[in-house]
Amino acid sequence: MSRAATALHVSQPALSEQIRKLEDDLGAPLFARTSRGVVLTDAGEALLPQARAVLAQADVAVGAVHMVAHGIAGTLTLGFIDSAALGIVPPLIRAFTARYPNVKLRLRELGTQQQLKAVEAGEIDVGIVRGPIWNDGLVGQRLATEPLLVALPAQHRLAGAASVKLGDLRDEGFITYPADRGAALYEETMRLCHEAGFDPAIVQEANEIATICALVDAGLGVAIVPSSVDVIALSGVVYRVLEPHAELERWAVWRDGAQTGVVRAFVATLAPQ
Repeated sequence: MSRAATALHVSQPALSEQIRKLEDDLGAPLFARTSRGVVLTDAGEALLPQARAVLAQADVAVGAVHMVAHGIAGTLTLGFIDSAALGIVPPLIRAFTARYPNVKLRLRELGTQQQLKAVEAGEIDVGIVRGPIWNDGLVGQRLATEPLLVALPAQHRLAGAASVKLGDLRDEGFITYPADRGAALYEETMRLCHEAGFDPAIVQEANEIATICALVDAGLGVAIVPSSVDVIALSGVVYRVLEPHAELERWAVWRDGAQTGVVRAFVATLAPQ
């Protein structure tokens, strides 16, 4: 009893009192005093393996809480725009899962505005969006700056040029995202064309960047696209440098204030600005 009290950092009388209360709760004596010292009764022998299991499970529970609190385990819901899946998201996921293999990832492909609302509502933890982002209650970090290209049908009159002046496309039909989607690429397409002195004729709309490229492949029009789409190898599409130079920023965003362990862990894996 004396050694046990020392190991538990309590006095021997206090330990004896705790044992007495436990025996009262259980309705049976757990220890018997003999000439050889204190030994377990039959009731004590029955309780011993169960007590060890309870203590072991308590250690597991403490460890699980510690892992979640420090972002080592748990679930992270990550939103991303469709074109970010081509070049931005895969290396982020590889880096994060290599560092935190016990965190479960849930992925949601959403537009920028949808993601911002979802982050604010707590429906997703982190969003990969087109930026910059200045929304109240959100913080973020720039991940990359991506040049814009012109996607042309392979048989287009300008397909052989190294670069294409936007003004030379004033009479072309454009393929882009729907206007009501609130996509930054649509807004940038409109802005660039207006600066070039014309209103683009939108002949087709699509919700996915791969579909936009496929419609260019079909010869239905031209499109302004982020440079990461050049991994979409379509025999009927060529990608050319846009003049004047234009680009879009890619940002990771999350809620300001107290973050969960998994959000802090994900933010820690982001490349510096």
